[in-house]
Amino acid sequence: MNYKNELIEHALTDMGFDEFTEIQAKAIPLIESGLDIIGHSQTGTGKTAAFGLPLLERLDYENKNIQSIIICPTRELAVQVKSEIDLMGQYLPKLKTVAIYGGEPITTQIRSLKYKPQVIIGTPGRIIDLMKRRLIKLFDISYLVLDEADEMLKMGFVDDIETILEQTNQNRQTVMFSATMPKRIVDITNRYMKNPQLISVVRGDETNLDITQYYYQIQDKNKVEGIQRLLHVYNPNLTLIFCNTKRKVDDVTRELAKKGYNVNKIHGDLKQTARLQVLESFHAGVLDILVATDVAARGLDIKNVEIVINYDVPDKAEYYVHRIGRTGRIGNKGYSFTLVSKRELSRLDSILAFTKSTIKKRKIPTPDTVVKIRQDHQLLEVEQIVQNINTNPYIDTAAKLLDIHEPLEIISALLYKLDKDQVTEKIGGDINEDFTRRSSSSGSKRKSRNSRTRSNHQRYHLNVGSESGLSPKQLVKFIMKKTNLGNNDILDVAVSKKASFFSTQPKQYDHVIASLTNVTLSGKNTSVQMAKPTKKNYNR
Repeated sequence: MNYKNELIEHALTDMGFDEFTEIQAKAIPLIESGLDIIGHSQTGTGKTAAFGLPLLERLDYENKNIQSIIICPTRELAVQVKSEIDLMGQYLPKLKTVAIYGGEPITTQIRSLKYKPQVIIGTPGRIIDLMKRRLIKLFDISYLVLDEADEMLKMGFVDDIETILEQTNQNRQTVMFSATMPKRIVDITNRYMKNPQLISVVRGDETNLDITQYYYQIQDKNKVEGIQRLLHVYNPNLTLIFCNTKRKVDDVTRELAKKGYNVNKIHGDLKQTARLQVLESFHAGVLDILVATDVAARGLDIKNVEIVINYDVPDKAEYYVHRIGRTGRIGNKGYSFTLVSKRELSRLDSILAFTKSTIKKRKIPTPDTVVKIRQDHQLLEVEQIVQNINTNPYIDTAAKLLDIHEPLEIISALLYKLDKDQVTEKIGGDINEDFTRRSSSSGSKRKSRNSRTRSNHQRYHLNVGSESGLSPKQLVKFIMKKTNLGNNDILDVAVSKKASFFSTQPKQYDHVIASLTNVTLSGKNTSVQMAKPTKKNYNR
């Protein structure tokens, strides 16, 4: 990239800049000419560089007064904007920036102000706090940025923004970036900006065309298993998982950690220092998976997220747009996977109507598919090791193994170990659901289903019952494990004192009999046979 300031160009090269994004190419010349601008641009389009590069060009590095202020909706975004400006200005020896935000002791930030920064990046509340203490004086600033203005509106910061704007130099240049342009934001532009130039790079639809969007119909209890299978198939470097509540974030993080994944979480109950540490680890690639709530992830700017997974369908359709905007950034390709339970179908409909985009229905891969794809990955990994890694230190051990075993046995054993290290206990079979959207009452549905089960399905008698400690739930898990049938394939389960009953499709009869005969269940050897016809209704 050719940039007029050689020190900044050096930094941009180190950061991997090849060419300007659309918003950068349009905004930078106008900002450098001194105009106020409104950038109508979504997250991930490169707006920090769009306002940051002109800022670095215009600073007087000998002036010890605050010359610029950048207002952000969240502490996370403030920290990330500071980090990116510092990177772009890493070869400018006199550049001084400070991030100020709530959640960190104000005394620490007061001390940092004593170093006379030229640039302040902060959240509205903390900025006002320090203004009241007369520790920040903004009457001399020449450049003000409102980043993600619509987010600040949603979070109730508009009055604070106006308070700050009214106490700053009225001859300043003002730059605003916003993904949407609600009326209150337009009012601010009319009152506090001077003939602003509008730059819009928002596409006709609300979602990024570089993001492939899929949804999967699945029961809530199988969602973690669904995530595991998708991760095995797509093998992403960085994955961001969204949940609607803090409790669900805790649950999902705990379950994935138990299964051996490199995962951590952020939500509002965590201390600010902990949240920033987690974000830094995720940004640096130390973490593979981050689980978050919408509130905690506001302003999150991670450039290499390959997959966003909606564990819960978001409560509001616009949250969906913000979530998936964390992938497919600045020309990169990304995936968005949404796990939809039956009760969430109406929310999915709202998202489809709001985004006017194509979210394709897909099926969670079966265990057999996962295994095959994982074996393909293993083959590729081994080939890359052979071609690129010095394996000489292992030759002696390899020779000893070859003296004892056949080559195929050794390779199979090592692949087993590699596979065993990656695979954890999982639910077998097909976990996809086909939720119907009928207007009939639940009672009529249940009646219809039971009638269909008795007339069209094969019913079985199993010689283990409740006196052996067996429950209906345990029976279903046992059948799924031994037969690889899906939960939806096992119908009309009932457990009596000495026996149990269930139904499947008639075509599965031979497989079920073979799989469940003479195996151990609740300490007993099983026998299974066709159940005698009965008029009794069984409720699953």
